[in-house]
Amino acid sequence: MANDAIRGIFLLLLAVAGNFVAETLGCSSQKLLSQHMYAKHVVICLLLYFAIGFTSSDRPMHPTTMLLMAVGIYVAFIMFTKMHLTFTLPVFGLLAATYINSTFINYYEKVTPEQKVTIEVLQKLQTILEGSMIGLVVLGFALYYRHQRKEHRQEWSTLDFVFGVTECDAGKT
Repeated sequence: MANDAIRGIFLLLLAVAGNFVAETLGCSSQKLLSQHMYAKHVVICLLLYFAIGFTSSDRPMHPTTMLLMAVGIYVAFIMFTKMHLTFTLPVFGLLAATYINSTFINYYEKVTPEQKVTIEVLQKLQTILEGSMIGLVVLGFALYYRHQRKEHRQEWSTLDFVFGVTECDAGKT
């Protein structure tokens, strides 16, 4: 996974966590974003596209490439948010480790490129971290989907599962 994508994911998570300052928006904007899940998802997609452009490396990225990366991150984000906490916490830890490792790779490639062995080891570690993270997200998403579908059998909606609802069931995961 590219360093730009990882930065975009972290920026997205920070933005979502920053939801606690939503009251600074006007009343009609607050109402729109609190009552309409699709509006929230549009904001997330726009935020991702902006974040990728904002955090991308020195070389300009083609807008189509940015759009495809934003869609990929969006899908990964949706899957990340649809897991039990037993998967979410390890995946978040792997995401942090992946980002930290990528900063080491970037550092060694730019400052001490002659340390090829160190760079290769870090790149192999990066591949393992990314693969583990992707595997856990897919598994966690699939298990949570199965759990939720079984629990809400009578009123199941895949759209509600994917895009969320404005209020969660009290006491249920």
